[in-house]
Amino acid sequence: MERRAFLKKAGIGTAAAATALAVNAPAVIASPKISWQATSFWNPKVRIMFDGIKQFCENVKEMTDGQFEIKLYGGGELVPPPGAFDAVSKGTVQMGSGSPYFWAGKSTAFNWFGSIPFGMNAQSINAWFYEGNGQALMDELYDRFDLVPRIVGNSGVQMGGWYAKKINSLEDFKGLKMRIGSIAGKVMSKMGVTTVFVPPAEIFPSLERGVVDAAEFVGPVHDILLGLYKVAKYYYTPGWHEPGPVLDIFFNKKAYNDLPKHFQKILDIAAADINVRTLAAFDAQSGVALDTLVKEHNVNVQVYPDDVLKKIKEISKEVVEEEAGKDAFAMKVHKDYKAFQAKTAVWGKMSEKVYWNTMA
Repeated sequence: MERRAFLKKAGIGTAAAATALAVNAPAVIASPKISWQATSFWNPKVRIMFDGIKQFCENVKEMTDGQFEIKLYGGGELVPPPGAFDAVSKGTVQMGSGSPYFWAGKSTAFNWFGSIPFGMNAQSINAWFYEGNGQALMDELYDRFDLVPRIVGNSGVQMGGWYAKKINSLEDFKGLKMRIGSIAGKVMSKMGVTTVFVPPAEIFPSLERGVVDAAEFVGPVHDILLGLYKVAKYYYTPGWHEPGPVLDIFFNKKAYNDLPKHFQKILDIAAADINVRTLAAFDAQSGVALDTLVKEHNVNVQVYPDDVLKKIKEISKEVVEEEAGKDAFAMKVHKDYKAFQAKTAVWGKMSEKVYWNTMA
């Protein structure tokens, strides 16, 4: 009798435990459903840049089996494009995207995470972020604004811009009005150029009406869409001003910290994936677009003369040092950036440079 009573009690206890486990297990295993809003500097017409962010959001949803959805709005749909940074910083939306040097008005240090004249190319930039101190320094800067940043792409070395007249010497820059911004604009100013910044949609009419004599945007893929070949005769290379411009994505710090750890890791993995794919898209499409510009639209592609590039490099070095000196943290980033650039250049000169010179 005692044995039967014991087994009966044990059976009831086991069943109760099993029932409790069945009831409680879903609450332990399942992730909460999360919905975010995101705003971008880019609008849907800006190929590659906006496409990458859109794909990022779709990937996050797929990797979380629909448990984490991010509703993406293009530039101007929720806030004006430059307002993306503040909107995320204040928590109005949880995610934003653009390029670090767009936020340089907050701190000149942002320039080094975007691109600086004669700085690192995309390959070296990725090395700095993933194998050097780039990500840690970027985290430190964005944290001041309650943001968590990641890199999500690079255009690679850009073109130098469109000019109404040929550039044969440094003297030819004097008196020009050019659409160019960031630190490069300050370099141009020292060369006698009047710099004017206009949004991408206004570059064509500005060149057409003579508001500017020259303009740079990105490269063949986007320049052909803007129709710049119709209003400027000469297309110059290389893009000394933006040799490896980074695209960024950033999350509101509280929103990011409130996520389950595995969701945070998914955001990191999704960002790294888009970072690779964005550069791949530029590499795949730029040559085709350039070929179209030359063969179908008779664009006159020019390389800046060596002596002109040498002088621009000297002036750029002065300007970059001046910018770094404006802010203690910018100087900290600048020193780390320069040291890493020198380190990667040792291998680049013996590998990529030799190879491409042979190919040429």
